[in-house]
Amino acid sequence: MNRLQPLLFKSLGLGLNLYSLLSTSRAADAALRIFGTPPRPRLRPKELDFLSTARQVRRTAAGREIMEYHWGEPDAPLVLLSYGWGYNAGRWRHFVPTLVEGGWRVIAYDPSGHGLAPRDFMHMPLNAAIITDLIHTYGPTDAIIGHSFGGSSSVYAVHRLPAQLRPRKMVIMASFTYIPQVFKDYKKALGIWPTLYWPVVRKAEQMLGDRLDQFDLARMSGDFGGIEALLVHDPGDPVTPFSHAQRFHNFWPESALLAAKGAHHHLGHPEVTEAVLRFVQTGALPAAAQRQERPEPPGHELVRYFAGL
Repeated sequence: MNRLQPLLFKSLGLGLNLYSLLSTSRAADAALRIFGTPPRPRLRPKELDFLSTARQVRRTAAGREIMEYHWGEPDAPLVLLSYGWGYNAGRWRHFVPTLVEGGWRVIAYDPSGHGLAPRDFMHMPLNAAIITDLIHTYGPTDAIIGHSFGGSSSVYAVHRLPAQLRPRKMVIMASFTYIPQVFKDYKKALGIWPTLYWPVVRKAEQMLGDRLDQFDLARMSGDFGGIEALLVHDPGDPVTPFSHAQRFHNFWPESALLAAKGAHHHLGHPEVTEAVLRFVQTGALPAAAQRQERPEPPGHELVRYFAGL
């Protein structure tokens, strides 16, 4: 993180707090809009070069204009890629060639506000709806690989899919499990006053159509029996704490947890890429991965207590 970013966040939060003294509702609208607006995309030449190798399709999915990237033969088994907040589909340049050479068809995409897609508001359930649209349009999928925001969105999307459309394998990398914690982190980063924070939460719940505490992705993964999962997370991740991966692992049957020490939030190390590709292609797990043999039931009575992470 840039050293100036914490100061900029606090300054932005102070401005929103002062604005709330004039109009709490408008300040809450502004805070929610900032929360759901991705940073302006920056595509490096090597990412653009990689994306130019794909068949690019611009279309509307879940009411948003997205950019799709297709590689491989149309009748090959499908691997769907969904990356994190503020990234672009160019982050998959180390994954796609190996998958295509191995006989897979690969689809990645830029959601609203990311990569080559138009700038627009975005949130996790909306990104999940885009993933659902992609699966209904091009699926079913053999595997889904999701990083951070994209991993969490993939879990939410699969939870709402019928069994026949669920993937055989999933790789979830550095992803959060509990939406209320994400909002609390936003509150802390900006220093938002409680008198403004709770109106923001209420507006978010109105927009999403449910209470934030209903978006517990770890509990949702408890019904993913039959989906082999590799969970990859750096114990020192400064963006999404390792405890999120542990919560996924606690509930997800047949999951394996790989602690990728020193790989940071982006998990861009060659060893991680190799482990993910090997799992998708052969089902082989890294020797260091911890296997889940006795997952917690989704309705465990202490789930809500520990959800505070």
